[in-house]
Amino acid sequence: MRNKGFFWFLTILLAVICLYQISFTFVSNSVESKVAKEVDRELSGLKAEAAKTGDSINIDGVWVNFAKAEGLENARVALINQKLKEKADTKVYPVLGSTFSTVKKRSLAFGLDLVGGMSVTMEINIPELVKTYARSERDPKFKNVHAAAMKDYSQKGGDFIALFAKKHKELNAGVPLVSLFSQSDLEGLTSKSSDSEVIAFLKDRVKSSMNGIEEIINQRVNQFGVSQPNIQKDEQNNRLYVELPGVQDEKTVADQLQSTANLQFFETYRAQEIAGAFNEAITISTRPEAKDIEISEILNDSTETAVEDVLSLDDTATPGVKGLGDYFMPVDDVRLGFVTIENRGKVDQILAREDIKRLFPEDMKFMWSNDVEKLNKLTGYFLYAVKVPSNGKARVGGRDIEKAAPDINQNGVRTVTLKMTTEGAEKWALMTSENINKAIAITMDNLVFSAPNVMNAIQGGNTEITGNFSFEDATKLAGLLNGGALPAPCVIKEQTKVGPTVGAENTSASMLSFGISLVLIFAFMIFYYNKAGIVANIALILNILFIFGALASFSAVLTLAGIAGIVLTIAMAIDANVLIFERI
Repeated sequence: MRNKGFFWFLTILLAVICLYQISFTFVSNSVESKVAKEVDRELSGLKAEAAKTGDSINIDGVWVNFAKAEGLENARVALINQKLKEKADTKVYPVLGSTFSTVKKRSLAFGLDLVGGMSVTMEINIPELVKTYARSERDPKFKNVHAAAMKDYSQKGGDFIALFAKKHKELNAGVPLVSLFSQSDLEGLTSKSSDSEVIAFLKDRVKSSMNGIEEIINQRVNQFGVSQPNIQKDEQNNRLYVELPGVQDEKTVADQLQSTANLQFFETYRAQEIAGAFNEAITISTRPEAKDIEISEILNDSTETAVEDVLSLDDTATPGVKGLGDYFMPVDDVRLGFVTIENRGKVDQILAREDIKRLFPEDMKFMWSNDVEKLNKLTGYFLYAVKVPSNGKARVGGRDIEKAAPDINQNGVRTVTLKMTTEGAEKWALMTSENINKAIAITMDNLVFSAPNVMNAIQGGNTEITGNFSFEDATKLAGLLNGGALPAPCVIKEQTKVGPTVGAENTSASMLSFGISLVLIFAFMIFYYNKAGIVANIALILNILFIFGALASFSAVLTLAGIAGIVLTIAMAIDANVLIFERI
């Protein structure tokens, strides 16, 4: 046979490449298995800790209630996600030294019928949609009506827009409904529009939003690389049903599905501006929450004291009780502090206390950094304080973005570049000119992607978002911004973890039968055809290896139907060998 050496070389090379690709799956599964066992040992202690605070606990930003039937499973999933996130930059491949995040991306994915997945029921958040059109969210006329309607809606359900209009008539008698909303956002309406016209406008917005939401959710699902996603629309109930097979990180996918992808640019508070309030918060956080007492106004301390000294622990802190200062590490004037991944939930709980919130300016809002960061070999998040205008809307936002694209700047750092519209460029130039030598936080969905310091006014409308982006991260963010902003805010009404359609036992039985059949075929080929049978078996093994290697290389998803196809391929290969050998 001519060129026999070349074909042996090619076969061995392909086999090595396929083994290399498949090895990532084994390493990934090994790490996940170890983490799952570690979490199972910790769950009982976590449940006991939650019992001290009413059976609820915050794990990596996810609230888990152990009193509910699904509480234990939700806690397990959240804790596994947290620990895997902590291992993202840990080298887990024994030979190549690849990190877990790299290994996971290159491992073979499995379909819903093999490893389960996620079923999500999404609904337009009509109360939030109404709020987006408000002239000012802090206006008592709007705020009181919205709160009253929300109370009835939470208890009885029904048509929120109708409830809102009803409460408006009760609480704001004689005041036109249109006066509560921003004229610039109410297309086709004027200051003289009747209440019925405003109600019709809002209901039309809800209906028209469904088509846009379905299209954008479909784009986002495609970004996850999910095989055969199923998306169904229910216009009557304003709901969208999404099934995602092969999903590994349920929390991340759920967050991105309901993310509005609304990019916003906010001014920020410096640490020294809120130092007095923060010191008081550190002290108060060591005591039980004071709900029924008045807290004296804390004047902003604008001294030039170093941030590390200003945000130090107060000497009056109650001994033995952990407070904000125990979890919080001061950083600099823009990044207020650093909190490790495991302590973020505890800090969220403290900052959500009413007696703590009353200490800070009304227009201030705390936001975390988007990505996990490192500080002094610790892994966690940075905390920022942003200034939110009285109407709740950023001066520059997603509507001002014409195009977003992944890029690399002159320093070799991967970024997402933004090109703004003509109007957006003018607003951005004005905003930057008013904040020279100050930081502007570039946020999306209440997370800070970057907070650059403005050196001078930025003209022309071109800017960039920097962060710890990989190529995939930058591309995904750009895609989310381009295709991306939901026409209405959404909320996940139901999220269930879908198990294998045939069950774990049936899957194991199928794999067992597959293995037994393979052994019997090998034995028959060797017994009946001797050396020729051995050659056929080797070719069959290589065939299976090439199939799995190709699946892993192309990031394909293996399903139960796929396994059936592989079995059929084996049968056809053996049939071909039998025909050839019988002819010989």
